[in-house]
Amino acid sequence: MIQIHKHAVVDKTAELGENSEIGPFCTVAANTKIGANTKLRSHVVVEPFTKIGDNCDIFPYVTLGMQSQDLKYIQGSTTYTEIGDRNIIREFVSVHSGTEPGSFTSIGNDCALLSHSHVAHNCYVGNNVVMSHGATLGGHVVIGDHANIGGLSAIHQFCQVGKAAMIAGMARTIQDVLPFTIAEGTPAHMRVINKVGMERAGYSVAEISEVRKAFRVLFMRELRLEDAVVQVEESFPKSDSIKLMIDAVRASQRGLARPESATYEINVADV
Repeated sequence: MIQIHKHAVVDKTAELGENSEIGPFCTVAANTKIGANTKLRSHVVVEPFTKIGDNCDIFPYVTLGMQSQDLKYIQGSTTYTEIGDRNIIREFVSVHSGTEPGSFTSIGNDCALLSHSHVAHNCYVGNNVVMSHGATLGGHVVIGDHANIGGLSAIHQFCQVGKAAMIAGMARTIQDVLPFTIAEGTPAHMRVINKVGMERAGYSVAEISEVRKAFRVLFMRELRLEDAVVQVEESFPKSDSIKLMIDAVRASQRGLARPESATYEINVADV
């Protein structure tokens, strides 16, 4: 049974899934879709052309699908926001729609967006991502599956944060962060492999060891990056995890958040 509180405003064109719940003072606009068993607790605003998946729990004062803050947005453009299944979205989170006509902002499945975090226009957030309190994504940011974005951190427009990477709290990320790494600082630099994050994502001891060795070859041996990439590829030709790292290196448009020299000593054991 669908439950709509008497003080909620739901457009007649909105599609509500079975057992969804729209709490008091929520506003659900036209051309929206809310999945089965999804709960809008109270004071939630869902803007037009927003799709929310099944089994989501959305807390008070969340705004989803709001117009892009990008000054290039053309008034009257139709843009989209898609949010997957089983997401927890806490108080005062804001997710903005795309900027260019027909473009998307997308959040995957099983994510936790903690209070006051922000996902800007045209971002792509993967599955099983955690954004801690006050974490902020600029426009066109890509966040890989199982990434962890620390509290009060900010990620610059067009940056990419790889799979199972971690951005430390209060970090200022202005360049790309490779999969499986931890970055911290202002500006943020990769420091070490995210061993705990990889374990939680289901990677084996052997896979973690390979990634740690590859990281050391890429950044700790005073090689030109192009030469280091070739050496890593030759050393681990069958590793999907290494391929993911190398693909991220080659695809980087903003450059990499390379480790500082002070990082070397904490990686010395990774031969």
